[in-house]
Amino acid sequence: MLLAFILLTLVVLALVYYKKKTPHTSSKANTSTERQQQRIQSMIDSKKYWGFYIEPRDEKNCCTSVLALRKKHFPINSVPALPLDDCSKKICHCKHVGLVEKRRPVYQRRRTNDRRGSIRFEEVSDRRSHSDRRSSNWVQHRH
Repeated sequence: MLLAFILLTLVVLALVYYKKKTPHTSSKANTSTERQQQRIQSMIDSKKYWGFYIEPRDEKNCCTSVLALRKKHFPINSVPALPLDDCSKKICHCKHVGLVEKRRPVYQRRRTNDRRGSIRFEEVSDRRSHSDRRSSNWVQHRH
């Protein structure tokens, strides 16, 4: 009985020591940053968005730097990571929101093959008259 009590105490002490030794706040921040990067990357890969903007989930718990950038649109290749470098809050309550691409995807607009390319490069007789119509050239004018 005494041996079981000593073993139980050692296990509890080891768990307490392990909990104090590992910084759970930074690992939590790392996982949220990783999740955020994965979410942004999946949004980029979907090719539905041309850019992002930052939206505060709760404006009362939001820092002033995000409030200044609230309506600013960022292109997809220059999205700032959250929390921002000058964020004054301990926990960031902001998120990236995608700006949907409204342009149509690139595709052939013409339904049939047009002949403009072939006509342009065919050997066609020159239909121009080669007579100058300028008033300075009176030699070719016949009245």
